[in-house]
Amino acid sequence: MSRLKNIFDQQRRAVALGKLLGRGGEGAVFEIVGSPDLVAKIYHPDKADERKDKISAMIAADIQSRVSNAAFPISALFEGGGKFAGFTMRRVGKQKPVHELYSPASRRNEFPNADYRLLVRTSLNIAKAVATVHAAGCVIGDLNHSGILVGDDATATLIDCDSFQFARENRLYFCTVGVPDYTPPELQGRPFATTVRTQNHDAFGLAVAIFSLLFLGRHPFSGRYLGKGDMPEERAIAEYRFAYSSDRARTQTEPPPFAPTLSYLPADCAAAFETCFGPRGSHNGRPKAADWVSLLQKAESQLISCSASAAHFHFSSAPNCPWCKLENAFPGFIAFPLPLAINTATPADLGQLIAAIRGVNDPGPAQALNGFMPIVQSLPNAQNKGVLDSSATQFIWATLGGILASTILRMGAVPPAVGILALGLSGYFALRSPKQQHANSPRSHQLKKAWDQIEQRYRKDGDNSRLSDARRNAELHIREYNELPSEESRLLAELAQKQRDIQLKRFLERFTVVSAKIRGVGDGKKATLRSYGISTAADVSKQRIEQIPGFGPVTAGQLVSWRSVLEQRFSFNPSLPVDPNEIGRIKSSIVQKRTSLETALKNDLISVRTVAAEIERSRNELTTRARSIWVELKQAEADEKVRIFGDVTARRWVFSVACVATLVVVGAIENPKTPTAPAVNVSSSSTANPVTPATAPAVTSTKAPSTSSVSTPTPLTPGPNSTSFRPANNLGTLAIPSGAPQPTIAQAQPYTLDFTDQTKATPGLQLAPPAAPPLPPAQEIKPLPSPPPELSPSVSMTFPDDAKPDPAINRLSELGYVAGTGLGWDKDSYAALREFKIINRLPADTQLDVVTAKALNSSRAIGRARSFLGSWAADPGCSQGTQLNISVHEARTDGGTCTFDAFLPSRVGWTVRGHCQVGVDRWPATITLSISGRSLVWSSAKGKATYHRCG
Repeated sequence: MSRLKNIFDQQRRAVALGKLLGRGGEGAVFEIVGSPDLVAKIYHPDKADERKDKISAMIAADIQSRVSNAAFPISALFEGGGKFAGFTMRRVGKQKPVHELYSPASRRNEFPNADYRLLVRTSLNIAKAVATVHAAGCVIGDLNHSGILVGDDATATLIDCDSFQFARENRLYFCTVGVPDYTPPELQGRPFATTVRTQNHDAFGLAVAIFSLLFLGRHPFSGRYLGKGDMPEERAIAEYRFAYSSDRARTQTEPPPFAPTLSYLPADCAAAFETCFGPRGSHNGRPKAADWVSLLQKAESQLISCSASAAHFHFSSAPNCPWCKLENAFPGFIAFPLPLAINTATPADLGQLIAAIRGVNDPGPAQALNGFMPIVQSLPNAQNKGVLDSSATQFIWATLGGILASTILRMGAVPPAVGILALGLSGYFALRSPKQQHANSPRSHQLKKAWDQIEQRYRKDGDNSRLSDARRNAELHIREYNELPSEESRLLAELAQKQRDIQLKRFLERFTVVSAKIRGVGDGKKATLRSYGISTAADVSKQRIEQIPGFGPVTAGQLVSWRSVLEQRFSFNPSLPVDPNEIGRIKSSIVQKRTSLETALKNDLISVRTVAAEIERSRNELTTRARSIWVELKQAEADEKVRIFGDVTARRWVFSVACVATLVVVGAIENPKTPTAPAVNVSSSSTANPVTPATAPAVTSTKAPSTSSVSTPTPLTPGPNSTSFRPANNLGTLAIPSGAPQPTIAQAQPYTLDFTDQTKATPGLQLAPPAAPPLPPAQEIKPLPSPPPELSPSVSMTFPDDAKPDPAINRLSELGYVAGTGLGWDKDSYAALREFKIINRLPADTQLDVVTAKALNSSRAIGRARSFLGSWAADPGCSQGTQLNISVHEARTDGGTCTFDAFLPSRVGWTVRGHCQVGVDRWPATITLSISGRSLVWSSAKGKATYHRCG
């Protein structure tokens, strides 16, 4: 930005800004050229005026001279016009945010040699820093993990001091920001801009930071809620639900599984946390920063080494080592790795240095982990034979469900889609491998998952590609160093070859344009030429002159001709030596490059040694842990194979056979093979002597035939003679005398049935037809067509008719949730309605109910442009593009992604529960999003940032 090119301090001395070190919602931090111990914070133009008085008061109070472990403002900075721009402050050395120390995943990379002693000492130094700030008359207010930097030596520095609450000359300057996870219960939901903070409020944030360090990144209010519904961290804090409290009846919350508890801390530290996070602490009863200094100094003296692992340290009052317990509960997890023994000595001789780099042992590619495992021939325990497996209950119920679903599906009792869905769900629960966290999961599945995790970790941490990259980088530096002599010779040779050009240039520089007499070039044009940097004949070129307004080809030709005449007068003198200044400049640049490469090679040696040691350590640690898991896994697999339903492969076979057999059996019952029955002869009764059903002659038979009522006529097919028809279902023969009239469905004439075989009469079974007039020739009687089945009543729809314009869609378009005004509802308008409901704090669905319609038509409806949806950038002008894109499903940056699971009510904006992932690290997150104009404030346990809407 142009405003940064002319910055000066209070003494009107110019301040040259260097490389950008960081950027935030209020401004950016830059190096100061020539002042390696200082940095400059330059506010965004819209933030500078509101911070001017507070920064000036802090500088006038000279707080920095009294507080060595915080970066307070030292000197104000101004733009060229005298407008306040920012301030200078002490540059913090090689320190990193504290959350990179207490998180095991980041600690492994950022603090590879840190153990629990470093975490305790860092907690102590943070408490000292806060106590020093309080002694200087300030209240931090927004005390959180992003405002604390720590180093490898456990030193701690507080930053963002310009946001501290500060009073001077009867004026109070508020701390206007805060992070919910570090805000005490009594301030949850209150506006920070008008809230007076106290040291007791800081004591809560300090205790959260110390707790997170001592408990490896766990938040004191994140636990397992025993009541109904969800319990977000902000609500848990407001209700004093300290997850590790001994007052479980009040908090209704317990620590996460396998997490260390307060019993692993010294008693006085545990009591301090109880007081700080309980209701008593809100009435100025929390331990002060100075109290924590005393408590942690005493606790530090009680640290002892674990008997099982040299990397573990814990308090002597603990019942056992909490880190061994964690590592045993989560195979593959390493709380604290063994410290690396790195040789930092570097040879003074460059040849020895290069040889030392190339001599570092390469462990080679990581071999398959199971190749290092012992051969285990485990025999199943006798008590497991014939025993129902502990995880088989789910399988049995799922299999019964599959049988029931197969029966229903085959009988057609429900629509096919419903039956298939039920069968699919049954198969999912029957065939899936039980998860590790399931209480009744087979032990082998838990161990197999642990084995997969540790094998994946082994492939990642034991991969030697990191060493190859470090060596490749070192070889580049070695090659550059070896090429320095030839590079120097090349530059000197090029300088000698340019002697004629150098002499010519110096000859032409003796002739100025002002003193020359050139036709068509008067004083006015000469002044214009000087303003464009053309002062001597050496500066004259046709291209440069023709680019000057008012100078055409003619004038340019005159000037070039003047230079050409002068060049003809030049005489090259090869005996003149090369300019010593030019030679010195080349040699000086080579010396500087050699010094820089020597330093780089020393760093390369340390880097190569460190990477090689880390690979060896990771392989050894993970192989040792994998060996114990391997032995347990083989024993568990042997035990479960002899249990009933213990083998997953057998389960899948049983489920498949049961479902297929059910389909076959039910199908056979529904469609049996029809047996062949004796023929049925039907003769027409006489019209003169009709026989009604009530007066039909009795049927006598040695066997009682079964009868049934037929609702529709049976299709007839020709029998063996012209006067009989056989039903199509082979139940018998319908005999009609030749010449009889054709019977129809409307005729109610009864017929007598003769259950006699057509070839042989059955004794005792005979019906004699009464006398009847001749009938017309027989013909086939076809059944009437069945009426079509009634359509099932349609399900009432939530949305209006898709073919008609809908005012709700028009309203969604006005609010910016959908483009244009469509005629009907489609997937885009459904998605737009869901976005509207989430933004306006309604249930996250696509139901256009009465409440939704009322909110949609309300004048207070929140439009899309006033929500968190869209693209955001770190700077207001979006000059560097967007860094954050948010939808109702996720928030995505170049570095990672946060997926949204649930939206919770919030008084300051939107609170979202979800999961965030950066690389391979994944963690649950509670995120607060608030909007102010075109700015968005993102707050979570990881920190807070401000973004600006783009587009």
